[in-house]
Amino acid sequence: MKKYITGFKLFAILMLLLPACESDILDKSPQDRYSETVVWADINLADAFLMEAYHSLRSPMREMMLSAVSDETYFIHHYGSDTYLRGDLSSGNTGPWGTNWRYQHTSWWLYNAVQKLNVFLSKIDGVVDSYEGAQREAVAQRANRMKGEALFLRAFAYTQMSRMYGGLPIITEPFSVGDDYLSFERASFEETVNFIVSECDAATALLGTKAQMEMGRANKSASMALKSRILLFAASDLTADGTAASNIVGYASPNRQALWTAAKNAAKAVMDLGVHSLADFGATQEEVRDGYYDFFRQRTLEHPEIIWGKMFQSGISASERQWMNRWNGPNGLNAWGGNNPTQNLADAYQMADGTDFWDHFELDGNDLYQNNSAIYAHESPYYNREPRFYATLLYDSAIWQPRYTNLADQDPVGIYDRRLRRKFVGGEMVSERFGLDTRQGPVENWNGGYTGYVMKKMLDHESNTRDERNNNAWIEFRYAEILMNYAEACIGLGETAEAATYINMIRNRSAMPDFTGDITEALQYERQIEFTFEDQRFYDIRRWKILDKAITPAMGMEIIEEDRDGVVTTTWRRLSVQAREFKPSMYWIPIHQDELNRAPQLVQTPGY
Repeated sequence: MKKYITGFKLFAILMLLLPACESDILDKSPQDRYSETVVWADINLADAFLMEAYHSLRSPMREMMLSAVSDETYFIHHYGSDTYLRGDLSSGNTGPWGTNWRYQHTSWWLYNAVQKLNVFLSKIDGVVDSYEGAQREAVAQRANRMKGEALFLRAFAYTQMSRMYGGLPIITEPFSVGDDYLSFERASFEETVNFIVSECDAATALLGTKAQMEMGRANKSASMALKSRILLFAASDLTADGTAASNIVGYASPNRQALWTAAKNAAKAVMDLGVHSLADFGATQEEVRDGYYDFFRQRTLEHPEIIWGKMFQSGISASERQWMNRWNGPNGLNAWGGNNPTQNLADAYQMADGTDFWDHFELDGNDLYQNNSAIYAHESPYYNREPRFYATLLYDSAIWQPRYTNLADQDPVGIYDRRLRRKFVGGEMVSERFGLDTRQGPVENWNGGYTGYVMKKMLDHESNTRDERNNNAWIEFRYAEILMNYAEACIGLGETAEAATYINMIRNRSAMPDFTGDITEALQYERQIEFTFEDQRFYDIRRWKILDKAITPAMGMEIIEEDRDGVVTTTWRRLSVQAREFKPSMYWIPIHQDELNRAPQLVQTPGY
């Protein structure tokens, strides 16, 4: 969008696209790049240009995940997440949505990708003209498919940005140096959603099914799933309850019935394709625990529940790298322990029988967890929880990875160790040892977590935490989301019996009983638990307008084991690890002042 709107680096693009010039000195063309003429006369080079656009849409598998600005995790290295969580974002400080790499996959930075895609879409039809005869027909078919991919990717970029900023400048033509862009304004939220939907529809008409496309490329199901996602967001309270501060962040006169119907129909269209299905994790809760965890260790996107994502071992995203084990694993394995799951999240998980955790435990006056259950006897809050708890979180005493040689004698099995052990003889403390994975432990204590938990889901116990990159794929869309989108839209339309069927479908495949109680609460629970760490929660708590309930102090767990003359007792105490404060402005992200200086005609996001 040139410097006036996005400030992205046109130089890098122009180095590829501008015609190569002969040097006055050497009198020869550059040898390290292709000229514009060559690129847009060769379908394979045009495809390579498209692959760069894929790469520009960065994977959410980053050192700091979007979970860190929700109630899912506390990011111990901050990098601006605390600025948001204090409600201190401003046009001069957009925190992790700045120009750095942290949240590039959701920020204004995505106009870099939009420019590349606009260039591609303006040139691809001309590529076909370079071919003749039977070859031309084959190239034309390939070019149409590639055009569908580009339309999907552009819609995806706009979806990511619109869910952060609201209405956006809608740019569909590439820019060149010297162009005047000061006439571009932010479209309304409604206009932006309509644009994304039209892009998805156009992409769907051109793309093949998942089976027909190279794995990792956009496919028909992906464009339809993207349409489902943006229409559900659009129908939600944040933008459609009639209280939006302006048409940039919501509908001026929403027809809620029509919005919910559109969201329902979009999800149903994916369901009606008949090509996707839920994974079978097994019949028992132990099988589900392992099956759910293993699902997110897949290297490929083959599974029928997976609609689209990014691979890191092969395919079109093989050049990208992710280090989920290193970024998020225990410091006691030389990992960085960055995104600490919160006690808020841990306490949200139900018990194995589907009852609420707080039906069985309470906090006493010292914030110690006390079991008051008539069903479950164990004093530890880590027993008898629903299976996704054990597949998602590493908690004290959970089996994980063997220690490296220097600690193998202290922990031969590989236990996540977060407790403080004290030994008393005759009332006098004779020893005190902090767990191997604590901030007071012997290994990289500066990377030790604060909450008492680290991620398990999306990590891989078979990957060497210290030395190896992870190869498990990022799953952007999966069929479970579509079913939950459908159920939520049905609730919006008052079709609660239909919604309950699909909510229970997700629960039952996790070996959980049908929900009881309020259906909206049941849906919100399933989305929170089923999609933990999948870049869903931050959008959900905003579109449901429950930030005031979710953005509360991040809590952790302190565990102390005391041996007093052979009598061992353990206590679990909740503690606060990060102050957080809800402010209404947090529902949207401001455009950085640098962008407004370049394009003063742009209206700032309401609240900033």
